[in-house]
Amino acid sequence: MKKSKIGIYEHFCVLIFAQGIWNEKDRKDIRKPIQERHNKVSDNPYHFFLKLTYRDNMPIYAECKLCCPIYEMFEEIKGKNDGILYQGHHYLILEDDIDDIKEFTNLILSNDKIKKFYILYLDSFKEIKTTVINSMNLQDLKEKLTLKTCLKSEFIKILDDNEFKSRTIYEISKDRY
Repeated sequence: MKKSKIGIYEHFCVLIFAQGIWNEKDRKDIRKPIQERHNKVSDNPYHFFLKLTYRDNMPIYAECKLCCPIYEMFEEIKGKNDGILYQGHHYLILEDDIDDIKEFTNLILSNDKIKKFYILYLDSFKEIKTTVINSMNLQDLKEKLTLKTCLKSEFIKILDDNEFKSRTIYEISKDRY
């Protein structure tokens, strides 16, 4: 089923988590292949890499009350560690985005400076009233989400088996050797 519009409660977030400490060159080296892939011509006019909206400060959206708690949650996950956060109002179309998500997973986890990454997709909270959503704080948001820790190979299998779920924070680590 194709989506035709962006909903204000649809969010797509990725937190890339550092292995050790990054200097500014490391950060640029990590972002560069993502930006190159972002700029690459594609048959899909709204491909996965276009949905990676870089965020280095708390987002200020007048009409969206979830962006700030989501940002706070990822900052809490990151703690004092280095990392890169992408957060925006984007929807995923798994049948179109699955290969790009796999490519992203391989690209990110092949870098020695990256320990793991987190991915969260919120396909709205359709069963919750807008007034409740608008008053959600960080703790309320966390109660509506689940965390799934997996290795890269397990995450790829989740994608292949069409088991990727909205409202699940996937923590994806490198496969162990």
